[in-house]
Amino acid sequence: MSEGTRPETSQLTNKELKELKKKEKAAKRAAKKESIGIKPDAPQRRGGDRPKTASNIKKQINQSKTQSETLKIPPLFGHLETREQRISSTPPQLANIVHPSILTLCLKYSTFKIVGSTHRCQAMLEAFKDVIESYKTPEGTSLSRHLTGHLSHQIEYLKSARPLSTSMGNTIRWLKQEISLISIDETDEQAKLILTEKIDVYIKEKIEYANIAITDSTIQHIVDGSTVLTFGHSQVLLHIFKHVATELNRKFKLVIVDSRPLFEGKKLATELSGYPNISCQYIFINSLSSILQEPVDVVLLGAHAMLSNGRLYSRVGTALIAMSAHKRDIPVLVCCQSIKFSDKVQLDSVTMNELSEGQDLLTMGSKPTKRNGFALEQFLKEKRTQKEEESKGKKNSNNNNNSSSNSVSLTKPEDPLANYREIDNVTILNIMYDLTPPEYIQKVITEVGSLPPSSVPVILREYKGNSSNS
Repeated sequence: MSEGTRPETSQLTNKELKELKKKEKAAKRAAKKESIGIKPDAPQRRGGDRPKTASNIKKQINQSKTQSETLKIPPLFGHLETREQRISSTPPQLANIVHPSILTLCLKYSTFKIVGSTHRCQAMLEAFKDVIESYKTPEGTSLSRHLTGHLSHQIEYLKSARPLSTSMGNTIRWLKQEISLISIDETDEQAKLILTEKIDVYIKEKIEYANIAITDSTIQHIVDGSTVLTFGHSQVLLHIFKHVATELNRKFKLVIVDSRPLFEGKKLATELSGYPNISCQYIFINSLSSILQEPVDVVLLGAHAMLSNGRLYSRVGTALIAMSAHKRDIPVLVCCQSIKFSDKVQLDSVTMNELSEGQDLLTMGSKPTKRNGFALEQFLKEKRTQKEEESKGKKNSNNNNNSSSNSVSLTKPEDPLANYREIDNVTILNIMYDLTPPEYIQKVITEVGSLPPSSVPVILREYKGNSSNS
C-alpha cells in the first residue's frame, strides 16, 4: 500500500490522536445524557453541572457543605452534621430526579413523623417499591445497571432528612445486590415484578417474622405478676407485650421510662393502656433511681444497632438505664433483629452520632417535638424578624410611655433561653444516641436465638455468608 492510500489516522500525531479520542468520549457522554433526558446543549464550566452519577453527587454535596455562624457546636462534636448543613449541602438539581414518594418520606423523616429504625426501614422499602414501579429503563442500557444509579440519587436525597440507620444501610446493600442479579433477558415489567416481590418477602422475613421469633424467645422472661422496665418505644417490644397480654393471658406491670424531646414512651403507653392485663406506669428518666428502689424483674430494651464489638447503639438514655439496672443486679435484655447488626467498631458515642436541634430541648411542656419543614421555618423566621423590627420602631417612637412595660417583659421572659444562640457562653447539645458497653447487657435476643454481646460477629459472618450464597 502506498503512502497516498494509507488511512488518515496513520498520518495524525499523538497529540491529534488524543484530541480525537476526547471528542469521541464527549460524543458518547452527550448521547448518554440524551438517553437520560438531559439536554447537552447547555455549556458546562469547570466544576459546574455534570452527569448525575452517585460519585459526582457526593462530590457536589461535600463541596457545598457550609458552616453556619449562628450554630454553636462544641468542638468535640464539630464533625457531626446539623440539619441545616445536610439540607444546604443537597444539590438543588437533585430534587428534579427524586421520586415524589421519596420527597414525602424525607418530610416525614425530618419532622419525626416516622421514628424508629425498623419503622424507617420499612417505610423506605415501601417508597422504593413506588420508585421501581414507575421506573423506565433508558435506551442503550439495562435495568440491572441503570436502576442502581437511579436509586443512588434517591438515597442521597434521603440522607438530607436524617442520616441512614444501620438497618437501612444493610437493606440498601441487599437491594442493590438483588438488582445486579436481574438477568438482562428479563423485560422491564418482569424485572419490576421480581424486585417488588423480593421486597415484600424481605419485609416479612427480616421484620415481621423476625419479630415473631424474638417474641417466642423473650416470653419466658415475662411471667405472671412480674415487673418489666423498658425505655422509649420499640416495635418488637410492642409486639412482645401485646403477645404476652393477649395470647398468653399473663398479667404483669410495665414501667415505661421516657425522656425528652421525642417522648417516644408516650406512644408505647398509649398503645398498651387499653390492655387489662398490663398495668402501665409512665415515668421520666430523672425518676429512674427512685423506681429502681422497687422490685424490677427484667429490663427489656430496643436497639438502633448492635456493633461488632458487642456495644449497643440506641436512643440516648439507654446506657444510663442499663448501667443503673446492672448495678442493682437486674438482668438487661436487648431485643434486636439481625438487620440492625453492624460490622463497625465504636468505643464512644462521639465518633458517630446524630446531632439534632438544640431548640427541641427548650420546648416547654411534655408534648413530643413537632418540627416544621425547613422552608417553613425559614419563612416564619423572616416574619418574626420583620415583626421585631416593626416593634422596635414603635418602641423607639414611644420610649417614654412604654418604659415600664419594657422592664416587666425583660424581668419576666416567657422563655429565658429562647435566644440562646446570641448568648456567648451558652451551648445546647442534643445528640440522639448513646453507646452501652457489653458488660451491662446480659444477652441479645435475635430471630436466630439468644446470644451474649460478644457473639455479635458470629451473626455477622452468618448473615454475610447467607447473603453471598443467595
